[in-house]
Amino acid sequence: DVHNIIKYVLSRITVSLYLNMFGYDDPDLNDVIMSKVMDKSITVLITLDKSQSGSKTEKALLASDAAKNPSAYNSHFVIGASSTGQITHTKGFVADGKVAAEGSTNWSTSGEGIGQPGNPGYKAQNNTQSIITDPDTISRFTAELIREHMAAQGKAAQDATMPSTLKGQIKN
Repeated sequence: DVHNIIKYVLSRITVSLYLNMFGYDDPDLNDVIMSKVMDKSITVLITLDKSQSGSKTEKALLASDAAKNPSAYNSHFVIGASSTGQITHTKGFVADGKVAAEGSTNWSTSGEGIGQPGNPGYKAQNNTQSIITDPDTISRFTAELIREHMAAQGKAAQDATMPSTLKGQIKN
């Protein structure tokens, strides 16, 4: 029940959320996150992968989120690439500096698993999802999420200022 475990942890955030997600296609989890984004007392740092942001579901979620004006609140949001210019493939978060989650699970119906094994319509990829409460691990993962966010932000800024004739020709 990966979906409900993640939803449970996210719904209890009161201070901060640091998140990097490669596959972000779960409208239910997005609603919980947007409630945190819109709460100006909660710091939210979100990093999403540029290559995934064009998918139909993720694109619709992001358009809906942008319409809610999260930039007016204490949030930091970037869609970008890794420091090497490749995908940002981390799939995890730190909630309130106390609980972390990391694994191979994309936030999608097939990634999280839907239905019951053996029943019609059952979908479930072979994924992992760890919930972490060790303070040292959480501290290190928080630092990693911030580094990844800053790298993606730098790549996004670099892409925005690069002349269109050079885009796609330069390999990082």
